[in-house]
Amino acid sequence: MTYVYLNSRMLPAQAAMVPVFDRGFAYGDALFETLKLTRGRPVFFREHYRRLMRGLREAGIETAIDHDGLLGQVLSLAEANQAHSGRLRIQVTRGTPPAPGGPEPLPGTEPVLLVTAEPFAGYPEAVYAEGIACRTVPFNRGRYARLKSTNLMGVILARQEAHAAGAQEAILTSGHGGMLEGSYSNIFFLQGGRLITAAGQNILAGVTRDKVLGLAESAGLEVELRAPQLKELSRHTTSPFLTSSVLGLCPVREIDGDGFSRDGRVAGLAARLAALEEASIEALAVP
Repeated sequence: MTYVYLNSRMLPAQAAMVPVFDRGFAYGDALFETLKLTRGRPVFFREHYRRLMRGLREAGIETAIDHDGLLGQVLSLAEANQAHSGRLRIQVTRGTPPAPGGPEPLPGTEPVLLVTAEPFAGYPEAVYAEGIACRTVPFNRGRYARLKSTNLMGVILARQEAHAAGAQEAILTSGHGGMLEGSYSNIFFLQGGRLITAAGQNILAGVTRDKVLGLAESAGLEVELRAPQLKELSRHTTSPFLTSSVLGLCPVREIDGDGFSRDGRVAGLAARLAALEEASIEALAVP
């Protein structure tokens, strides 16, 4: 049986219900975080918690979620679902309004907290050995890209477009063709001594992305925050890679059918990231 936490109560998944007028369901008025579970513990939990709380404040969703209390729910849920290796999702909706209304939020709406955890053994090793094929799609998240909203229709359609073209991930682009981010990932371009990635205000800046940026200096790399166009990158001297919480760091083998080189420093960054993940769960203060 699969369990979830709904408003701090562990329930069988089939017994957990949210009203049909909940604003997360009706309008996508909700934020979420996806985390990797390793040995039943969440990777980079503190960083994800902080981003969630920051996003809730910016979205005007008033709720008090205790760090240690939430961590306790996560750990017990991972154990109940035997998600020793898995995916964790923490979602907060604005809740159900006290009276019928339109898209404008009404006072007195109580937010809803939903936590799910599912076993996931990880991606096949071939994905990391061979790299991922990507397809550019002229779409971006817009002004509020930094908020990790459940309103994902745009990126879902972009990803479907990429899949239809034989690729595994969509790279979202600006109006000028600058490559911003993946539909469910961030993208980097390692070129010589530079690590190029789009500026944070224009994208959903991932927790794993921030960790890689932190590793750049120790790897002797200069960070360049911009969204490069595909046509300006040399296929022979550029090594793109993706990052996300569950995927980790994964090379990109081609974009729009054009193959790219594989720089050994990408594997070095992946190894350093894996060490940071391990350190984060080792340092986790279990309540």
